Amino acid sequence: MKNVRVSGLSVAAFLVMAFTAFEGCAVAEEGTIKAMAPWGGQGYVFPIGDDRAYMVAVYSGTMYVEDSKGALHAGSIVCPATVEGNLKTMTKSAQGHCIISNIDGDRVYARFNCTGDMENCRGPFTVENGTGKFAGITGEGEMVSQLESRAAVVVEGFVPARQAIEGIVWWPKLTYRIPETQ
Repeated sequence: MKNVRVSGLSVAAFLVMAFTAFEGCAVAEEGTIKAMAPWGGQGYVFPIGDDRAYMVAVYSGTMYVEDSKGALHAGSIVCPATVEGNLKTMTKSAQGHCIISNIDGDRVYARFNCTGDMENCRGPFTVENGTGKFAGITGEGEMVSQLESRAAVVVEGFVPARQAIEGIVWWPKLTYRIPETQ
């Protein structure tokens, strides 16, 4: 198999995306944010055909929100994901989940899907729920990532390779809604 740069998921990301699930509930906070996160990851790439590769990876970093206002102003982010790459067309599709945590341990749970070339990926990012002050949070927006493979290590006796990946992910417009707690 060729030595291939499969950049992972574009993934990543953070909270918020359209909070329409709670239209009948009182809203404690809602808004639209711009956010970004430099992140790194580790993953294993497996050949799954002559021109196809599959990667299982985990990406992590710190999410920063422009203007740092409200409950969703910053946090650590970790995103387990899978990526399938077409080595003939040099394209990929990825999907995964993200967990964003604040300093108090409150969490936001989200999922994403993206498509792109081997270094770039973009697609929907959906906030599904949370804990603590983020309980019941919902939202959506686009997630865009750029990743670069930094190292590939062949696993002894296997064609799969372990990769180190670095990059950046951003959310140009994430909307969110946190319902009022009873």
